[in-house]
Amino acid sequence: MRPSPIVTVNVWFDRPVLETPFVGLPGRVMQWVFDKGAIWHAAAAAGADAASPSSRAAHLSLVSSGADAVVRASNDELIAIAVDELRQALPRAREARLLRATVVREPQATFSLALDQPPRPGIATAVDGLWIAGDWVDTGLPATIESAVLSGHRAAAAVCDRLSG
Repeated sequence: MRPSPIVTVNVWFDRPVLETPFVGLPGRVMQWVFDKGAIWHAAAAAGADAASPSSRAAHLSLVSSGADAVVRASNDELIAIAVDELRQALPRAREARLLRATVVREPQATFSLALDQPPRPGIATAVDGLWIAGDWVDTGLPATIESAVLSGHRAAAAVCDRLSG
C-alpha cells in the first residue's frame, strides 16, 4: 500500500469562530476543523480557571487528509487556503483577526485510499459474531481517527443488535 499525506494548519484567531468542537468542510482542501481551545476548555470546565468561550482566542486545527495535492505547498500558501476556506464556510471567521498560524506536514500519515489500492472492509466479517473497527474499516471517511471512532460505534451497534435478538 502507498502512504498518504495529511496536512494540518493551526490558526489562532482573536475570538471564537466555531459553535461546535469540530465541523466538516466537504468538498474543500481542508476537510475538518477542530476547535482545540473549545475541546480543551470543555475538558477543563470543572476547574475554576476555565475561561468562558466568549472571552478567549480560538485555536483551530484544519486538517487535509489525502493531501497529495497540497503537501508540497508553502506554509504561506497553506495558511492562505485554510483561512480562506474558514472565512467562506464560517461567518464568524470573517470578522476574526488572525493572530498566528503554523503548518504540520505528515507525508506518510496513513494509507492511500486510491482506487488501485486494496478495498477497505466493512465492520462485518465472515466469522459469525466477529466485527471489526479501526481506521482501515470503510466508513466513507478518510482513514483517520474519526473513521476509527465511527467504525467503533457501528461495530458496537452491530454487537448490541445481535445481543438484543
